[in-house]
Formats: sequence, structure tokens, C-alpha cells
Amino acid sequence: MVKLLFFCVLYALLNVTGAGIIKWKLKGRVLNQFSDWVSFLLQVEVIFSFFLVFLSALALFKALSASQFSFVIPLVNGINFSLTILVGYFFFKEQLGLVSYAGILLILTGIILLSLNANPHAN
Repeated sequence: MVKLLFFCVLYALLNVTGAGIIKWKLKGRVLNQFSDWVSFLLQVEVIFSFFLVFLSALALFKALSASQFSFVIPLVNGINFSLTILVGYFFFKEQLGLVSYAGILLILTGIILLSLNANPHAN
């Protein structure tokens, strides 16, 4: 179970980091023209962020190979969603309301309940 959680968290960290880099590089940019897209996509940081997202997919594949689909996908999506909200709050200064906090709490509660009910070794 620890190995499974490691790959689920690794997936979320790599995925959110890649998306965060793209969001950071998009600040103040407008991608209306094809040339805007090309110049954006050829930036070293953007290429690196795609590499991180690719690595996150490999971590997801490893997690999927270790447990049930119906357990892994909700787990990684819950971790990914929660981490995305935290990155938005701390790095991009996005505001969180009471509903956001309640949503995070419900997601984390759901992850805990799933983990109590799951057979992580079943395929």
C-alpha cells in the first residue's frame, strides 16, 4: 500500500508541477496566433513541463498496475485536485472560500474511505 501511495503522490506532484509551470509561463500571454503558440511551446520551461506530465503518466501506469482501477483513479484524482488547489492558493494567490475548504475536506474524507474499503492488490 505504501508503494501504491508513493506512485499516486508522485503522479500528482509531477502533474501539478507541470501544469503550474505552464500556468506561470502563460501569465500575461495571449495565444491568438499560430506563431504565439509556436513560440510558447518552444520555450524550455514549457517543454520541461510536458516532460513532467509524461513522467506523471508513467507513475500513474505504475499505480494502476498495483491496484484496482476503481481505487487508483479516484485516489490520484483526489490527491491531484487537492494539490492543485493548494498550489493555486500559495503560488498563484487564488482565493479559497468556505466551499473550497469543505470540498477539499470531502475529497480527503472520500480518499480515506476508499482506502479503508479497497483491496489494493486486486487487479
